[in-house]
Amino acid sequence: MQKSNTQNNPMPKTLLGFYRKIFKGLWWSLVATWGLRLIAGFGAVLWPNYQRWVVAMLENAPADVNLLMYCLPTILLIVGLNLGEDTIHIMRGWVLAKFEPRVQRKVSENLTDYVHSQSMGFWVNRMAGQIYSRINDITSGIRTIIFEVWNIFVMFVMVCINSAALFGVNKYIAWLFLFIFVARTIFMWNMRKPIKRTSKESADVNAKLTGKLVDSFSNATNVKLFAGVEREHNYMSPIRAERITAQRNASFWQRFSFWVPGLLWDIMFGITLVLCVYLYARNTMTLADVVYSISVYLMVMGQIGGIMETIPSIIERVSAASKAYTELVVPIEVTDAPNATVLDVTRGKIEFKNVSFKYKNKYVLRDLSLTIKPGERVGIVGPSGAGKTTLVNLLMRFYDVKSGEILIDGTDIRTVTQNSLRENISFIPQDPAMFNRTIKENIAYGRPDATMAEIRAAAHFASADKFIAGTEKKYDTLVGDRGIKMSGGQRQRIAIARAFLKDAPILILDEATSALDSETEVAIQHSFEKLSHNRTTIAIAHRLSTLRNMDRIVVLDDGKIVESGTHAALLRRGGEYARLWKMQSGGFLQEDKNSPFRRKGGNH
Repeated sequence: MQKSNTQNNPMPKTLLGFYRKIFKGLWWSLVATWGLRLIAGFGAVLWPNYQRWVVAMLENAPADVNLLMYCLPTILLIVGLNLGEDTIHIMRGWVLAKFEPRVQRKVSENLTDYVHSQSMGFWVNRMAGQIYSRINDITSGIRTIIFEVWNIFVMFVMVCINSAALFGVNKYIAWLFLFIFVARTIFMWNMRKPIKRTSKESADVNAKLTGKLVDSFSNATNVKLFAGVEREHNYMSPIRAERITAQRNASFWQRFSFWVPGLLWDIMFGITLVLCVYLYARNTMTLADVVYSISVYLMVMGQIGGIMETIPSIIERVSAASKAYTELVVPIEVTDAPNATVLDVTRGKIEFKNVSFKYKNKYVLRDLSLTIKPGERVGIVGPSGAGKTTLVNLLMRFYDVKSGEILIDGTDIRTVTQNSLRENISFIPQDPAMFNRTIKENIAYGRPDATMAEIRAAAHFASADKFIAGTEKKYDTLVGDRGIKMSGGQRQRIAIARAFLKDAPILILDEATSALDSETEVAIQHSFEKLSHNRTTIAIAHRLSTLRNMDRIVVLDDGKIVESGTHAALLRRGGEYARLWKMQSGGFLQEDKNSPFRRKGGNH
């Protein structure tokens, strides 16, 4: 097994470096796209000349010639040049059709892989919708570079060529034209800072709103249960108002940067018309030159207008992409060691040696030592905040210990790859998360190469085959977003089937039955009993009756082990476990002779 692609190919520190990485191996396609766009752009330079040629022919044609035949060669030349320009556009479209999807795929793969490689701390502090919005910003930024930035460059080249051509017609008009161009360029340069600032603010607010919307949609059931439609509306109102303000500010500066030069351009166009008429009246310019000058002026006015209108959009998208990249591409806290090996679990012995862990500068575990023998089933109990879930999170290396070490079969888990570590652990939480995919795909997620027969066997083992048979498409039934189409018990059975199919030597159960009704809980616990056979098992539970027949129960309090022993021994001791047991009442206290976790050698 290899390390993750993210570690083998680390992400560049800057957005520009990331784009270079994306274009690696695609440079020829990019150059071809840009080159064809540049060649096609030269067609725009010829359009004023077409009009100039036609007017000059009509103006200078001899009186005794057939005018149509006289003009036909020039007309055919113009048509041929236009056809050539159209052909180049078609070729560019063909290159783009192959090139652009590959770029988008590389962007999506690189960012998605990197985000999935992030440590749990990254996900705790971010909304899924916000992350999705940031990835879209980066994708939009690369599209801007491929198309918009190069289009501006091509238009700029065309403006320069047309400006130079005007000097060949009349230097006064050319100088007037150049003055307007320089004035607009200086103005736009001064506009870049407010445009960039307001664009970043708009992108930030938009990402926040997207995150809140996705969070709200993900909790659609809660919104229904608590009649929260109006509450959600009011919750979203402030961020929506903030978004309107941010977008209004960004839009103002973008449009202001376009309006002012536009007014200047209109005034100068009137001056140009007056100058052309004046020079024509004095026979300094021919009619063809007047037509050419006005055509060039109008064309370049459109080109510069396009440049000025596009630049704010480019600044907005690139600023948003840069901000998004800075937020997403942060250092990964938990990484594989450079010489990390593949973990090979032969027995399943787990050792916590003097483990301490801090979260937000507060100790969650303090100098904790615990050894779990191969095949031993250990229950972990304690009050909320005692460190139970943290213990298993450290075992799965979602976080790294601050001091001490965790060993599996004598191997420090920091010296092995994270993938190989987690492939040796099956984890079943209180509310198993399901992908909005088929039942078959969810069961086989831990072992994608499993055959259909193996998937069916796993479902049968978990007693999931009965309810699956009652669904419309059986194993091809979609389970809905996070498994919303299934009951809690059905999701747990799918999780058990998934763990059975994965066949990992270590099993972790984190409050795996606390949300189920009593009847379903008993059935699920018997499945857990079968699943834990010959596996090193760690089970966390607040419902102590579910752990009473474990081989050993460990009591945590304030990040330390305060007691350890069998259920009966801990009750006789009269310590913390006995206190917790007495606090529980009703069904939790009753003797469960059918409890699946029966300690080896008897009940007590």
